[in-house]
Amino acid sequence: MNDNESSRLREIAHNLGERVKELNCLYGITRLVERGNPSLDTIMQGVVDLIPPAWQYPEVTCACIRLKDGRYKTAGFKTTRWKQMEDIIVNEAVAGTLEVYYLKDMPASDEGPFLKEERNLIHVVAERLGRIIEHRLAESRLESLYVEEKQLRERVQAEMQRRIDFTRNLIHELKTPLTSLMATSQLLYEEETNRKLGKLARYVWEGANSLNTRIDELHDVIKGEIGKLKLEVKPIDLADLLTSVVNETQALAGQHDVVLRLQIAGPLPPVRADAARVRQVVLNLLNNAFKYAAEGGRVDIRGTARRNFVKVEVRDQGPGIALSEQERLFEPGYQVAHHAEAVAGLGIGLALCKLLVELHGGKIWVKSQPGKGSSFFFTLPAEAGGVVPS
Repeated sequence: MNDNESSRLREIAHNLGERVKELNCLYGITRLVERGNPSLDTIMQGVVDLIPPAWQYPEVTCACIRLKDGRYKTAGFKTTRWKQMEDIIVNEAVAGTLEVYYLKDMPASDEGPFLKEERNLIHVVAERLGRIIEHRLAESRLESLYVEEKQLRERVQAEMQRRIDFTRNLIHELKTPLTSLMATSQLLYEEETNRKLGKLARYVWEGANSLNTRIDELHDVIKGEIGKLKLEVKPIDLADLLTSVVNETQALAGQHDVVLRLQIAGPLPPVRADAARVRQVVLNLLNNAFKYAAEGGRVDIRGTARRNFVKVEVRDQGPGIALSEQERLFEPGYQVAHHAEAVAGLGIGLALCKLLVELHGGKIWVKSQPGKGSSFFFTLPAEAGGVVPS
């Protein structure tokens, strides 16, 4: 082997050795990140210490990582005029720099005393540092969001429990004297021979009974809002239920001088529902219709079968509702402006109807025009396998 061949082999071996050092640097960074769960400070310092052995002259090489929140450098670090530098990009912005220095003048190469391969290496290392920092920032943000979400959930749960306790105590405080008042006024009405006093006793009982109903509705709305309202669902015959409710409320319709009519459009399939709660929805809608229906008018209730649900409509001939108000009708406490003074109540009847219908998996809505009355609709899912008219 001649001298040229020997020189060429030595050059190839030297270059291979340099590439191996570069690969060791990149592999070392990977191991730093994957070993346990090191802090960002530990990773940055570890990367800095891996830099000098990867350069051509490790004995005169020092390095530094400068970030906005920290500075990491090799032992005996010193800035000199023999410098290589690369920006560290985090989330598309410069977050710091990776700097490599020679402590003394070395033979000229591709970039001052530095090799072009060293320029490539510092670029790759800076890119990897940027990704590592981005990943750690994302982890930190997720951990912070998790802590915030946990704290918020705990506060919400505590508030819900306080609301439950307050409601329970409030209802107890109201119901205790109210129950006594209802029983006493009913007994007085039944036994009082004086017609005038008996009539007054009946008014007291009716008022107390109405207040008792409002308290129960308020309790139901609150339980529904916090997920505590439960249904006893089973197949029911909706046509029978509607017929029963209409018969039950004919006297009330008469007191409002309203004609109540029931229409069942063909046979209705069984629906899966809590009969008591569906009755509550229908009674609320009918009571509203009686209040707002014009004197001598009519209220229609109609049941219609669809492919996989049954639709119920309650229609009155009242003053109607403006479109701007229809969107808020089902909010707790909301009452139509031009009826708010004339009609007593807490404004929770329709909110309760919406809650109960949606708990059943149905929908409720209104169609109305001022001066043309209102129609309230709700749906209930048909029992699977029930006979549905085509």
